[in-house]
Amino acid sequence: TLNSSIDYMGCAFMWVLSVIIGNSIKVQVKTGWIESVNLWLALVGKPGVGKTPNIENVIFPLHKANSNEIKNYIKKMTAFEKYQELDKKEKERVEEQKQPKKTQFIANDITLEALIDLHSENKNSIGVFKDELSGWLKDMNKYRAGSDLEFWLSTWSNKGVSLNRRTSKNAFIESPIIPVLGGIQPGILNGFFSSENKDNGFVDRMLTCYPEVKIEEFSDAEMDEEVHEWYNSYILNFYDKIKKEYLLKDSDDEIISHVALLSPEAKIEYKRIDKEITAIQNSDVENEYMKSMLPKQKSYIPRFALMLNVLYAHEGTSKSMFVISKESMLAAEKLSKYFINMAKKIKIDSVEVGELKQVITNNKTKSKKETVIEAYKLNPDFNKKELAELLGISRQSIYNMLNEVK
Repeated sequence: TLNSSIDYMGCAFMWVLSVIIGNSIKVQVKTGWIESVNLWLALVGKPGVGKTPNIENVIFPLHKANSNEIKNYIKKMTAFEKYQELDKKEKERVEEQKQPKKTQFIANDITLEALIDLHSENKNSIGVFKDELSGWLKDMNKYRAGSDLEFWLSTWSNKGVSLNRRTSKNAFIESPIIPVLGGIQPGILNGFFSSENKDNGFVDRMLTCYPEVKIEEFSDAEMDEEVHEWYNSYILNFYDKIKKEYLLKDSDDEIISHVALLSPEAKIEYKRIDKEITAIQNSDVENEYMKSMLPKQKSYIPRFALMLNVLYAHEGTSKSMFVISKESMLAAEKLSKYFINMAKKIKIDSVEVGELKQVITNNKTKSKKETVIEAYKLNPDFNKKELAELLGISRQSIYNMLNEVK
């Protein structure tokens, strides 16, 4: 009824699961190898395809819960500040007000220092949602070369991070869970897919979603209000359940993560999946660009399986949150194959755009029609949509030019 993309909405839902689960539960693939639910999701699409509305359709219950946490903190902080203003005798006559902790768990436009300070008080997870990921990507080296980039690479692996900056109060996070979600235009993403970011592994950690989105006309079909309310309640109940029943803390207020194990059946499936991926890594057929992302998929698959297993257990279709089922592992494999195919699509798109830009550069003194003809000579099946955008003309104009030539 909302003319939304199931791809975009599905990715947004994965982010919701990641933020809710956070540090409460991790998965052990084998002794010494534990994965968390950290995800980086880039929803790729041209301007106007509705990336942000698609995301908002899914994450709005978490935004609501986050707003309540912020308002509750402000209320408690106001009471604390008033209490601090009282003299000793006045304090004896009223209830003591302790300094509250920030419980905000979604951030948008925030500095790295503020993000660490926030995470140090809300240790389960801090979800980062940005309408446009381009700003997040550009901020990687905002302060000094490599600093922000190294921070994010460490958080993806759930490794403890410290920030030695004078403006940061709390400079260490022992178990960072910072799922990232946002939209980005393909041209901007292609520009960031540099050899440097490929070599340091940053690009391979990004899960990209680039569906074929057709702009739909306005529909008179209405969603039943009860469905909307059901989804809102479902997510909030899931969030509360994890927070109240599965978030354990020690005497130092550090989270003690539950550790889920693979069932014997799930382990058999993971060994098969790992063997298939390894064979591709060692093959002479697959290109080197795609091979480099496969090791990260070996980490993402257990993460997907954990998230799905927790969801299935909440639904009552899985026996235990702490034993990964075969069904969860097989579903995780499907998700991994989806994101691998999306990465291939973006790579092909990037190559096509690069070739078309080169054609334009080589023929910059020629007319647009002559440039179109040159592109056709090099590749009769060139991407008409991309060339039309690069030349600032309509696709129909390109078809007309080609028809004249033919």
